[in-house]
Amino acid sequence: MTSRDISLIAKRKVRNASFDLKRLVEMSWGKIVRAMVSMLHVYLCFWIIETGNVTLFKGVLPVSFISGAFFLNFIIFALFIAILYLIIGNDYLCGVISISISAVIAIANHYVVLLHGLPLSFQELQNFGTALNVIRGTSFTLDATVLKILGLFFFGLFLLAGKYILCKEDNSTWGETLWKRLIYAIIAFGIFDMFLLSPASKKPESILAWSWREVYPTYGYALCSLESFQNLHNVVEKPDGYEVADIPTLNISTWYTDERPDIIMILNETFYDFNVVTDLETDTEYLPYISNMEDIKKGYVVVPNVGGGTNATEYELLTGNSNKLINNFAPFNVMDMSDGLSIVSILNELGYETTAMHSESGSNYSRYRGYEELGFDNIYFEESFKDLEYYADRVYATDKSLYDNMIKKYEESVAQQTKDEYKPQFMYLLTIQNHGSWDQNPENEDIIHSLKDYGGATSALNEFLSCMQTSDKAFYDLIQYYKNVERPVVICMLGDHCPSFAGDVMDMDMASDIKEYNLRRTPFLMWSNFETNSYSWIDNIGTISTNFIVPELLKELELPRPAYYQYMTQIAPEYPVLGSGMKYMDSEGTVHLYDEAPIDVTGYFYMEYNNIGDRQGNIPDLFMVPR
Repeated sequence: MTSRDISLIAKRKVRNASFDLKRLVEMSWGKIVRAMVSMLHVYLCFWIIETGNVTLFKGVLPVSFISGAFFLNFIIFALFIAILYLIIGNDYLCGVISISISAVIAIANHYVVLLHGLPLSFQELQNFGTALNVIRGTSFTLDATVLKILGLFFFGLFLLAGKYILCKEDNSTWGETLWKRLIYAIIAFGIFDMFLLSPASKKPESILAWSWREVYPTYGYALCSLESFQNLHNVVEKPDGYEVADIPTLNISTWYTDERPDIIMILNETFYDFNVVTDLETDTEYLPYISNMEDIKKGYVVVPNVGGGTNATEYELLTGNSNKLINNFAPFNVMDMSDGLSIVSILNELGYETTAMHSESGSNYSRYRGYEELGFDNIYFEESFKDLEYYADRVYATDKSLYDNMIKKYEESVAQQTKDEYKPQFMYLLTIQNHGSWDQNPENEDIIHSLKDYGGATSALNEFLSCMQTSDKAFYDLIQYYKNVERPVVICMLGDHCPSFAGDVMDMDMASDIKEYNLRRTPFLMWSNFETNSYSWIDNIGTISTNFIVPELLKELELPRPAYYQYMTQIAPEYPVLGSGMKYMDSEGTVHLYDEAPIDVTGYFYMEYNNIGDRQGNIPDLFMVPR
């Protein structure tokens, strides 16, 4: 072979190699672009969903791009898309569906946060009926956040269209790419398992210890949702160090009065005193009757949530249990309360006729089931209410019309009793008048106006305070009715939570712990037409968490109560706030971490866990009504 032949062969190989390299680069370039678009697609789903939650954080995307939490969120989204791709088999259709789902969740979360201050969780998906009922009272506007979500959504479709054009020659059938999709899904799950499920997981052990609102800035929606899903079948959390032997012992009081007064308990929707968060100035007093009634006892209640979560307040109020051990879920959705301890079970045993009333759908927070499991004799929902009235254009029935319906049921129950029979009444009413949103009325219907400018919250504040004044008059009229009733009657009313915009009105110079405390602090009122214990807990404690209300009320009325409730009343003067959603507070108003709590505090949670979580070690005597 001559040198010329060798030269020709070398040139030919170089040309062939150049052609192969060019084809390889062209093929690789397409794959590189496709992989980059796929990665951007995952990030876009994350970005869209987190955009729906920025309502909580004044427009700032909560999870940092460079944080470990972002990496964990990215893994969750990647697994979701890999599973979707495995099922669908078409890369582009998978992209459209995943981005569409992300946009729907983001927009839903945006409006749910505006209404209740908290986004959707797996537990709250059971509240779909609640969401549909709330929608009718909400004004949906295409605000900047929704427009941004839609903009990201259409940008995602544009990316997917470009990806389709770039790789449109890929016409593989569903079955031909199955092996590849399986590999993607297995790899995605392997990474997910390694970083989120394994003992070496980078995920914190518990990120929903308090509430969604408090952990979003650090962890993001996907990571919080993962823990929410993991907790679906782990509703009651065992307190650290819990042992049955460590449950406190106490001397049980066995002396009680034979008097059985009628008890009316009202949980008033969004009944809140803005004076606890700002130096409020208005053109007219917004609680003129309550402020000047000298025959009512007044205090404050620290409720489980800020701006929403009525069912959590209901649960603490009716049972005496704290939501702390159930991770602040909606209790009626996730708890089986059959045969459980509550004011209903106690009063049923004491011969009361028990009635629950709410003018909205019984499907909200599964109240149909929840009220039945609590043991109410009579349960009335929307179809049972007559002649409802409304304040101007607002869609929720007024307190006054609900009180009139309650009085009618009360009169019917009393009238059914024979002359020689006395069956005491317990009536529980959940109102709805003050529910958000607070932009339903034209401004000329506002009867109260703030003299201070709170920016965009001023209009909502004016409508809210106007609602409060109508609540004030309705409560006064209710008291006037029962002043003319011969039977002994006690009426208790408290607010379930603050309005969702309360944080926008709050003075910013408060300490962070006190801010949280005051946002959860709602008014408590108590009136009776007979003399009660002069050493009232309301006068001596002033502020207490919701779970202490019933034990203290039963003590004040000198009615039989179980050891669990007696223990609560013994520790209440020293530790009046042991509810969920915040650290505990002592009698001096100092806030402490629960992991630093003394035995008196941990003893309460040991008792609660023994009541609702420890089936094998349950001590029935702690929760029985003594005779």
